Amino acid sequence: MKVKNLVLISFLSFILIEILFSCAQIVAPTGGKKDTLAPVIVKTFPNNQATNFSGKLIQLEFNEYVTVDNIQQQLLITPNIEGAYQTKPLPKGVRLTFDKPFKPNTTYSLNFRNAIKDITERNIAKNIRLVFSTGKIIDSLIVSGKVFNPQINKPILDMTVGLYTYSDTLNPKKEKPYYFTKTDSSGIFKIENVASGKYRIYAIADANNNLLYEEAKELMGFVKDTIDLKSNLSNLEINMAKMDKSPNKVAKTRNTANYYYIEYSKGIKNVKIDFLGRKDTLAYQQIDSKNLRIYNTINNSTDTVKVKVSVTDSLDRVFTHDQKIKFRVKGKKDESVKEEFSTKITPTNNEDIDLKDVGYTINFSKPIIQYDISKIEIMNDTLIRIPITEKDITWSQGKTKLHIQKNDKKPKEFVRVRIPKGTFISLENDTTSNIESFHPIRDPENYGIIEGEVKNPNKKHFIIQLLNERNEVVQKVDNVLKYEFAFLKAGIYYVRLIVDENQNSRWDEGDWQTNTLPERIIYNPNKIKLKQNFVLSGNDFTID
Repeated sequence: MKVKNLVLISFLSFILIEILFSCAQIVAPTGGKKDTLAPVIVKTFPNNQATNFSGKLIQLEFNEYVTVDNIQQQLLITPNIEGAYQTKPLPKGVRLTFDKPFKPNTTYSLNFRNAIKDITERNIAKNIRLVFSTGKIIDSLIVSGKVFNPQINKPILDMTVGLYTYSDTLNPKKEKPYYFTKTDSSGIFKIENVASGKYRIYAIADANNNLLYEEAKELMGFVKDTIDLKSNLSNLEINMAKMDKSPNKVAKTRNTANYYYIEYSKGIKNVKIDFLGRKDTLAYQQIDSKNLRIYNTINNSTDTVKVKVSVTDSLDRVFTHDQKIKFRVKGKKDESVKEEFSTKITPTNNEDIDLKDVGYTINFSKPIIQYDISKIEIMNDTLIRIPITEKDITWSQGKTKLHIQKNDKKPKEFVRVRIPKGTFISLENDTTSNIESFHPIRDPENYGIIEGEVKNPNKKHFIIQLLNERNEVVQKVDNVLKYEFAFLKAGIYYVRLIVDENQNSRWDEGDWQTNTLPERIIYNPNKIKLKQNFVLSGNDFTID
C-alpha cells in the first residue's frame, strides 16, 4: 500500500514539474550592455568576386537578425542595370530577384550603403558591397575625388557622380551614367570595379534619384576633359553650380480690376513693354526679381491690350513675348482695393554714415508721377539747410527708386534729413508720409580695416569679395592689386577672389553644354576676427 502511494506521489510530482516548465516563458534578461556591434556578413550568393555568374538572384546572410531599410534609395548597382528587382527580407538577410539577366562579360558592384541594420539597436552594417562578374575577369580600376560647392567653399553630401561612356552626342539630361556613386559627408566619392575605356564625368544633385540631370532644378559639376581610363584616377575636384541655361518663360498671369500681373520662371533685371503704337499706354513696374505689375491707368476693363514684353535675365539674355492684357470688370468694392504704398529709405534712421558717400536712396512700392524736390531738407552739422536740386538726384527706370547725392558740402558730425508729407505722389495718388532721419558721421575708431595684395603675373581680371559669417557679400572691389575694405564692424569675416575670365564683374556658373567650367574661386584660408580700430593686413592672393 505504501509502495503504491509512493509511486502515485512520484507520478503526480513529475506531472506538476512538467506543467510548471511548460508554462514558463523564456525572456531576454534585462539590463546588460547595449548592443553596439554592427551586423557582419557571413555568406553571399554569388560569392564576392565570383566570375562567370549567370543567375538573376542575389542573397546576403548576416550573423544576426536584420532589417532592410529603404533599399531602393540606398542600394547602388553599377553599371546601371536594365529592368527592376524585387526585394525579399529574410530573418538574417535579404534576397534580390532581378527580372532581366545581367549583361555578359561585365563586372557588377552592389553597394548597400545604409540599407542593412540589426533589428535590436539598428546598428548599420557598414561597407556591405558585393562584386561579381558575368565574364571571366573582375574589372578593378578606381576613379575617386571630391565634390565642392565653390560658393560656400564646402563639400557636398549625397551628390551623384557618374561615369558616362564617351560619345559625341552625350547628354546627361537624357542618358544615365554607366557607373555611378554618391558622395559622403566629406564630399568624397569612389567608383570601383571600372572597366578601362573613354568616359566623361558629371556630378548632379539628382534630387529625384532618376539618374538624369534636371537643368532647372539641380546642381551640376563636371570634369572638363574626356577620361581615357587605363589606370586608377584619383584626387579629382568637381565644383558644383546651378548651370541652368534654359530659356525664361511666363510662369503665370493674374488680373484684377486695377492690375495685371506677370510672373516669370527666372529672375529678371529689367523690363520694357512696347504698346504697339497705342495712343494710350499703361504704367508698369517690376515689383521683384520675377514679377511685373501693369496698372489699369486708363480704367478700361473691356478692351484687350496687346503688348510686346521684353525682359532681360541675369545672363543678359532677352526674352520677348506677346501678351494680351485684360483687366477684370470693376465691382462695387474694387475701387478701394489697391496695393499698399510704402517707402524704404537707406541708410536707416540713426545709422551712421561714411564721409566718402553721404547719400540717400528711397525705394517706392509704386511709380512716382509727381514730386517736389525743393521740399526735401538736408542739414549738415547745423540747422542750416543744404538745397537739393535736380542735378543732385537720380531716378531709376520707372521712377520707383530715387538716389540723392550731395557732394559739395561735407558734414563733420551729423546729417539730418526731413521729407515732409506730400513730397512724392504715386500714379495712384498715394502720398508719402513724413520722413525724418538722423545720421552721425562714422568715427573710424569704431571700425576696422581688412586689406591685402594680389599677385597677378598673367594679368587676369579678378574680383575680391568680403564675406561675413553668414557667407553674405559685404563689400567687393574689381581688379585692385592693393585692396582695402574699410569701416567694418567688429566680427568674423572671410575674403575670396574670383578669377573673372570673361570680365563681366560677376561669378559665372559655367555651362556643361559648351564645356565651360565655373569660374575659379580662391578662398583666403584665414578666418578673420576683426576688432574695433584694428587694421588686419596680409590677406593676400596669388593668381597662377
